[in-house]
Amino acid sequence: MRASSAFARSALLGLAAVAAACGSKAPPITGLTVTVTMAGVAADQLELAVTTPAGAALAPTRRPAAAGAILASPQSVSIFLPDALAGSLATCTVTPLVAGQASGAAGFDSAMLVLNELVPLSIVLHETGRDDGGAIDAPDMDARDDADGPGPPDGSGGEVGGPGPKANGQACANGGECDSTLCVDGVCCASACGALCQACNLPGKEGTCATVPAGAASARCASQPASTCGFDGTCDGSGGCRRHPAGVACKAASCAGPTFTPASACDGQGACVAASAVDCAPYLCGATPPACASTCKMDPDCVSGKQCVNGSCGVRPKKDNGAGCVAATDCTSAHCVDGVCCAVACTGPCVACNQAGAQGTCLPVGAGKADPHAVCKDAGAASCGRNGLCDGAGACSLYPAGATCAAGSCKNAMLVSPKRCDGNGACQTAADVSCSPYRCDPSKTACFTSCILSLQCAMRRSCVGAACQ
Repeated sequence: MRASSAFARSALLGLAAVAAACGSKAPPITGLTVTVTMAGVAADQLELAVTTPAGAALAPTRRPAAAGAILASPQSVSIFLPDALAGSLATCTVTPLVAGQASGAAGFDSAMLVLNELVPLSIVLHETGRDDGGAIDAPDMDARDDADGPGPPDGSGGEVGGPGPKANGQACANGGECDSTLCVDGVCCASACGALCQACNLPGKEGTCATVPAGAASARCASQPASTCGFDGTCDGSGGCRRHPAGVACKAASCAGPTFTPASACDGQGACVAASAVDCAPYLCGATPPACASTCKMDPDCVSGKQCVNGSCGVRPKKDNGAGCVAATDCTSAHCVDGVCCAVACTGPCVACNQAGAQGTCLPVGAGKADPHAVCKDAGAASCGRNGLCDGAGACSLYPAGATCAAGSCKNAMLVSPKRCDGNGACQTAADVSCSPYRCDPSKTACFTSCILSLQCAMRRSCVGAACQ
């Protein structure tokens, strides 16, 4: 007879332990809240296990501890994990049991752990076919491609009989539906896609973890005020969040007597750079908006010792190189560049006339700095071309050798190696790697080297004593 829903739930959720355990409450600690729905399958116990790229976070644990009444569906289980695992991709596997034997197919789902939060997961358990003896039927071995040769099934993937049927790029609700075991951005994905500005559902690239284009808004990127020169809420084209670009005002212009201080501007790398002050004499600096005045109505509109005659305080003397300016007419050189009078026009990429200690002289900016004239546009890491920075010699720099231009991925027991830039603008390929007898770990994009569950083994292999055989 089926037990009442309240009794069955209380029996399942009665666990609380120190390092990694299940409990009935949802305190503000790191872990998972797993909702288990049983579709056409009965269970008097659920066996739960959690793995991360670092290894087992929760060894296979049965709840309730002893077989008893048939559990109601759905069940909600809180799994408490160490705070040190925050930021890791955790995979929870659940197997339904009756009288200590599997009564249906195992299911699993994955999520990124968040510090002091119980991250929700949803797992649906399905009934598997049975023969007359009640054992779980093996799946059709022809249903999947694998290079490991004949042998018994190992249970790799979302169910005991193998991964889910969906290929990368198909819509999904959880990892148990996918052959890759990963459901990211609503589609089955070849890798975990863990960077802030990577996505697996970009048009034309569905199923492959790709870099979100520069300037595209992302909910994962905090939008900080321009005054901080911090992140602007968009992506940088390299998988990270973009800072406010060079030239964005971070401090308002101001006036102080005859001195006008133009607005400070972000340098594109998180710093707010102060502008050079401009001497407005013989005029005063007007307050609304701040700027050097060019006309007067009375003597107090002029600096001390000057008179207002016919709307003029007199001629503003031209400034030498290095002095602050707002227009070419302020300078003896007729070149007002980067807020200072400059000896030459100083146009083009990666040069500036206002560098500390060299104001008034046009020089290349340092290697790795943002282009102050915004000529070097970031083409994105996938291009291996310009990265938006300077090379230190007055030219745009390219993505360096070793930069990832195409993310690696997993395909069953095969590690599809990432592609790397060569430093000269080309994206180079690398040979793929067989992980056999282990499976490729899509959460880490690397081969498993030991196992807790057979899910971590290649097809037709089983986990025996922490090794796939």
